[in-house]
Amino acid sequence: MKKKNKIIIVDDEKSVRESIKMILKDYYDLSVFTKGDEILKEFKEDMADVALLDIKMPGISGIELLKKLKTIDEDIEIIMITGYGTLDSATEAMRNGASAYVNKPFSKNKLLEIIEEKIKKRGKNREKKKKLLDLENVKKSLEKKTKDFYYSTVDSLLAAINAKDGYTSIHSEQVARYASLILEECSSFVKLIPEEKNIFHYLVSLHDIGKIGIPERILSKDGKLDAKEWKIIQKHPDIGCSIVSPILNPMSILKNYMCIIQDHHEKYDGTGYPKGKKGNEIPLFACIISIADVYHAMRSDRPYRKALSKKETLKNLKEGRGTHFHPEILDIALKVLENCGD
Repeated sequence: MKKKNKIIIVDDEKSVRESIKMILKDYYDLSVFTKGDEILKEFKEDMADVALLDIKMPGISGIELLKKLKTIDEDIEIIMITGYGTLDSATEAMRNGASAYVNKPFSKNKLLEIIEEKIKKRGKNREKKKKLLDLENVKKSLEKKTKDFYYSTVDSLLAAINAKDGYTSIHSEQVARYASLILEECSSFVKLIPEEKNIFHYLVSLHDIGKIGIPERILSKDGKLDAKEWKIIQKHPDIGCSIVSPILNPMSILKNYMCIIQDHHEKYDGTGYPKGKKGNEIPLFACIISIADVYHAMRSDRPYRKALSKKETLKNLKEGRGTHFHPEILDIALKVLENCGD
């Protein structure tokens, strides 16, 4: 046996309630109330498909009741019934979410026709909403799988760096830590949600991934690089982008972070590499990483020199203000780096 659709009737006139009940009782499952306060005590989402409300009632008016019911169940179809209908009252009812407006007296066939139409409309709306919810769930599932794939790929790439060059791995982790600390203080330049900060941190840890494509003899050379070797090392941002771009391109939000790998060796005065960008051409993310990158490099032992002291390193950074580094971001970074534990 087919389950009956549920109808709510709210009217303070007994004769009207009884008349509506007589018309509808054989077709629908009815819940009848004499005033708005009664129904509000027990109304909940999916309690009914359609509500028939009298406009003029003691206590809460039909229009006010309409608004309250819609806040609880936005999909319920509401038909306003009145014996004192005006254009203004009809307009107000429709503006607040009523789906039909019926004047007393009404015919049995007309009322049934309107109710059936509204039941079908609610059914279609609910079906559409379910499909949208299903699509949203599928989207979230795909996003989660994509993120899981992304993070597992990051871990694999970091392991590859570590296997080839232990310094690059340690350097990348520390630069990510410094860069994230600086980013936290750069709210006047860029505002990110926590998830975006996590993405930033992970991608900074990959900023030197392109060094996988650089010969080990160059990476570990005990001394300064010659011109030919320097030209080869300058290729690592482009190599890094070619490695990481297949991961970033399917996720549009991540493409904004490609500059972390591509531009972290650009300099504010245009003398950096690989593109020779300058000033505001250099994305802010890259400006932050550039400072963190140089800071950790100077604070580390290298085959060709011993680590610099913190005081010497900060002094060298200051000397690069407006030439190597973005001036305003450097000012913020110096305060962060001066107070952070190495």
